[in-house]
Amino acid sequence: MRIAVGMSGGVDSSVAATLLKQAGHDVVGVTMLIWDGSKCCSGDAIEHAEWVAKHIGIEHHVYNLEAEFAQEVVNPFVNSYLNGKTPSPCPTCNYRMKFHHLWNAVQEHMEVDKMATGHYVRIAYNEALQRHQLFRGIDPNKDQTYMFYRLSQEQLSQLMFPLGGFTKTQIREMAKNLGLDPVMNKPDSQDLCFVGDSLNDFWRNHYQSNIRTGEIVDIHGKVLGHHEGIVHYTIGQRKGLGIAHEKPLYVVGIDAEKAQVIVGYREDTFATELEAGEVNWSGITPPQEPFTAHVKVRYRSAITQARIVPLEDGRVRILFEAPQEAITPGQVTVFYDQDDMLIGGGVIEGVRKLEAVTA
Repeated sequence: MRIAVGMSGGVDSSVAATLLKQAGHDVVGVTMLIWDGSKCCSGDAIEHAEWVAKHIGIEHHVYNLEAEFAQEVVNPFVNSYLNGKTPSPCPTCNYRMKFHHLWNAVQEHMEVDKMATGHYVRIAYNEALQRHQLFRGIDPNKDQTYMFYRLSQEQLSQLMFPLGGFTKTQIREMAKNLGLDPVMNKPDSQDLCFVGDSLNDFWRNHYQSNIRTGEIVDIHGKVLGHHEGIVHYTIGQRKGLGIAHEKPLYVVGIDAEKAQVIVGYREDTFATELEAGEVNWSGITPPQEPFTAHVKVRYRSAITQARIVPLEDGRVRILFEAPQEAITPGQVTVFYDQDDMLIGGGVIEGVRKLEAVTA
């Protein structure tokens, strides 16, 4: 089988390519150039990917997708922040960049049967449902199914994830044994690979003219201070408010229209339910009735039990058994069954706060 392996120059994709080559597949490394200064797809990252490809004896090709990345990922990311939300661009990057634009670019250049990456995800085909399904990687600290909730059945049919059954520790040990010295101890890539070392610097260097200053107010509208732009804040944030107060203050809301950052106490950040749109049912056909599932409200959050209620317009309402802290509009929520299968996910649009809190 001829397999294109997405190589970012990191240890995971390097080991994935090597394992597939050792398994007897015809492997070719592919890297997308997406953004000047990106931590995973430019400069040293490409040099490392080329070194690994040469070391294991495979072809390596680089595809310039900077224009597509700006349109598909960066522009929506910026617009979402300017509208008072905190987006999660990685699922969009996987759905639109890696497994659409990169896949199409590779297919125009050569014929491949599958594409593989070094993500910690397991994939299987359910014969009864005739459906490809994703399962959480066995390493709970590295599971990346959250990033793949948007993938279609057609995309899933084209993919392989060789590392889903391993831990990160095992992969680093493999890299050592395989002689992948330049990459075996590289740190993990960051979620926002294109913003550089500082998100605040990203805004100041590229979009300062789009940013409005405004007021920091409490939940009753009292002005407590001023800010340099709502893009510098997210729900649940405590540091960087610059306000002296008798109790710690947290960001509990962002009003883009008024350019206001709303602050309150920690208890004001808790919510009992949320509504999500842009829902994709990954592992099952769209359900008609409510059901119970295990839910994450952000990539690094713990999994918690909740009731999923499908709505007529294709959205969902999620009711939590226990109040959740700092649920953030713009972030992605995903849901799993009892066997760690990814049922689906969507983009958080709004939340319902605890009844005792009046924001």
